[in-house]
Amino acid sequence: MNRLKNFTLNALILGGVTILNRAIAVIFNAYVSNKIGAEGMGLYALTSSAYIFAVTLATSGINLAVTRLVSEELALENGKGAIGAMRRCLIYAAIFGSVSSLSLFFGARYIADELLGDGRTYLSLRFFALALPFIAISNVFAGYFNAVRRAYKSASSNVIEQFIKIAVTVALLGAMLPRGTEYACAALVGGTCISEGLSFAYLLIFYLIDKKKHIRPKNVSGSPALTRRMIGIAVPIALSSYLRSGLTTIEHVLIPRGMRKYGADLSTSLAAYGVVHGMALPIVLFPAAVSAVYATLIVPELSELAAQRDRIRGDVHISYIARRSVKFGLIFSLGTAAVMFAFAPYLGEVIYGNYETGKYIRILSLIIPVMYLDTIVDGMLKGLGEQLASMEYNIIDAAVSVVLVLIAVPELGIDGYVITIFVTEILNGALSLARLKKVVGFRVDLSECLIMPLICGAASSAAAYISGMFVSYDNGLILAGGIVIQSAMYLALLRLCGAVNSDDTKWLRSAVTVKSN
Repeated sequence: MNRLKNFTLNALILGGVTILNRAIAVIFNAYVSNKIGAEGMGLYALTSSAYIFAVTLATSGINLAVTRLVSEELALENGKGAIGAMRRCLIYAAIFGSVSSLSLFFGARYIADELLGDGRTYLSLRFFALALPFIAISNVFAGYFNAVRRAYKSASSNVIEQFIKIAVTVALLGAMLPRGTEYACAALVGGTCISEGLSFAYLLIFYLIDKKKHIRPKNVSGSPALTRRMIGIAVPIALSSYLRSGLTTIEHVLIPRGMRKYGADLSTSLAAYGVVHGMALPIVLFPAAVSAVYATLIVPELSELAAQRDRIRGDVHISYIARRSVKFGLIFSLGTAAVMFAFAPYLGEVIYGNYETGKYIRILSLIIPVMYLDTIVDGMLKGLGEQLASMEYNIIDAAVSVVLVLIAVPELGIDGYVITIFVTEILNGALSLARLKKVVGFRVDLSECLIMPLICGAASSAAAYISGMFVSYDNGLILAGGIVIQSAMYLALLRLCGAVNSDDTKWLRSAVTVKSN
């Protein structure tokens, strides 16, 4: 099948599944927040900050290593090498997943009391530890499916995992919520652990079937130095990930402490943190599923081109990919930002019944273009073998975040955290885009990529804002209709002003109509 069509079909399927998954997550998040309140959401977010570091240790860069190695071996038609890469990566993941699990399980008391500063996180941390080996090995399978352009298989496991998580969590919340916030948080974690274990079993079965059906290891030579290549990709990413994740964990631990220095008590601090990090940010990042899917799928495409040492392959020329990616990334993110800005108060009210959440959704909508585009650029850098540069920028981002949280939150409260998000996202995005331009050397038309979409987004947002004077958007269906109308207006304006031209539509048509070879 033509490479572009294959990429497009995977993007459409994986994008649809990811958006569905995130929609379910947002709805469930609203349900949970109504059950356990902003303080409970803050406690869960605080617990998750330590858990995320443990997941970083458990995975230790293996997802990208699998994708790169399997893509490279299959590009050389070396099935035996691809299977050998998978075996090594599975052993690597099992070792790091087990070490991370044991460390979190037996260190939970110290982490809860001394590092997080809240003993109520102890039980949840122990539960989280049980999921880590499954997460590590599942990352290997996910990397494999990305490499073979069948990422929809791993995405389908995420949907199943989400439904299992919801069912288990609802049952556990019913039993544990009356015992207090600590046990409510543990119920959320318990649902995660059970769903991760079942997702692992699902992916294992799919991998065994896929390997038998699609990979032919006979009559090909083994690829040399697979272990060294795996370590060369995974370990540098792992080390930089440890540093970045550690700094991020420190940042999130410091936020409630900074709030208390600002003058808020523990409950108020966790509630404010929960509103921004546990409620507003998930809404702002919900449409980022589109850019995240693209960033995931672009890695094996660029990795394969690099392995074949062929940078000019018609419609997949690297410079062409970069130019198109930046343009459509900006068009999509500016449109999303316009919708979020216009409907932020209604989103907060309809989803959470909370005006404060809507206020922060509107503020954070202004940084959406930088956030979303950086995700796409990061994926391209990884596909081009620039993962160390990408991680370097992420470490700088995290270090600056810690410093700003230390300075701004005690002085400005939760608004100091919002300022920190803006500064570090802009810094990271600028560094990543500059690196991509240096590596690829592409050029974009600022008028059609930035200026015109910005004007079109502002016009559609103004129209939606004015319509709010005549239409009440406090109903979910009416709100959804308003979002659809504004999005359609934005796209129509883009076409009228030429920001989306005939060359763009021709490329999109070719992506979905081209015949297989």
